[in-house]
Amino acid sequence: MGIFSAIVSPFFSKVFISINIDASSCFIKVSRLKNKTKTESFFKEFKTINGKIPMDAIKIIRLYHKKYPFTYIAAMLKTLAQGVVFDKNDKRILKDIKSSQYQVIEQNGVEFFAQKAMIKDYLKKYDGIGKIDFLFSPFLLIAHHIQQNPTEGKNLYVLLQRGNIALMIMQNQEISFSGFFLTDSEVEIVSNKDDGMNFELRQFDDFSMNEEFENFSKINFDFSLEHLQTDMFVPNLEEDEKITYNDMSKAPTIVKVILDSLKEYYQNPICKGSFIEKIIFLDACKIADDAFEFISKEVMIESVKRDFNLSQVLIDFARAEIGEK
Repeated sequence: MGIFSAIVSPFFSKVFISINIDASSCFIKVSRLKNKTKTESFFKEFKTINGKIPMDAIKIIRLYHKKYPFTYIAAMLKTLAQGVVFDKNDKRILKDIKSSQYQVIEQNGVEFFAQKAMIKDYLKKYDGIGKIDFLFSPFLLIAHHIQQNPTEGKNLYVLLQRGNIALMIMQNQEISFSGFFLTDSEVEIVSNKDDGMNFELRQFDDFSMNEEFENFSKINFDFSLEHLQTDMFVPNLEEDEKITYNDMSKAPTIVKVILDSLKEYYQNPICKGSFIEKIIFLDACKIADDAFEFISKEVMIESVKRDFNLSQVLIDFARAEIGEK
């Protein structure tokens, strides 16, 4: 933040928007603050096509950008070839990761890495909204959760979404394994009704954005919190329109990812693997109970599930980045 922005920003509202695209759903959460006091907040779900941000979500984000100059967008990085440098003394790891092909960021003494080309490609899906201000590693989110919710023993933490899984083993602030896996191809949707929605869902590529947005931004909206929570100008999915996923169809894939990762952890000398006492699932997708029960039985390790509000966590991290915590 520049000097001028730092001077004037206290007089303006700050808006934080988190975007989470998972399987065929796009979730956005908006939180507006004035003098660090929340004045507006809402959460919405949209259906995606080909993993892109739907036009209705883009409209909301661009409208806030136009109305509030201090608007910040946050998302989580969901690519392969990312993880944690868990042994800084191992020259083999550092040689492979700390090259011109990788972005390495250190936070709280932990180094997170990701391949630059994949980051660049991943950010293309957000072209319709201009830019992402904060892109957070899933392993940073897991590490923060562990620090806030310490659990005895060496445990495997699984950040679970329908389209991806992030795994990390940590004990006493020491990380000994990390892995990220995409599972979009395993996601099965159970349709509650015909594919035709009661509102037209359009993609960014289908529009002349400037003309469409200019017409949209001229509409006079009531920006009160009560209005936004009950009658938002872009329709949310009704209960009978919400996307229903068959989590059982993906459960065997989750089991395989976990077991293969544990095998790698125990056999790879770099990891120096010792006994895993518990698997802690950070449930960011509200997985069905029967699917979780199946996973727990198949991995044959004590498993617990914790709710994980990814949309809110991203906003909390974005606020911390600009000193609004």
